[in-house]
Amino acid sequence: MNVSAYSDHLHQYLLRQEETTEDADRLFYSSYLLGHLSLAAAADPETPEQLHRGVDASLDDAFAVDHLSDADKDGIRSLWQEALAAC
Repeated sequence: MNVSAYSDHLHQYLLRQEETTEDADRLFYSSYLLGHLSLAAAADPETPEQLHRGVDASLDDAFAVDHLSDADKDGIRSLWQEALAAC
């Protein structure tokens, strides 16, 4: 699978989570990750690993300045790992 298709697969997974959850936190985590995934994909990574690192770096940068709770940060990271495992 090429990187673009892989990114699309991750994007669709997160959209499905957004559409099917009734949990407000999970909805927020999905939305938050979609933005970071879009930013990382826009950098035109050459491999899935570069895409992963791009999202991780984007999250690290955002977590350093966003006023998110530790629980939210953990939930976002957990959903990201779930998406990676599913795709």
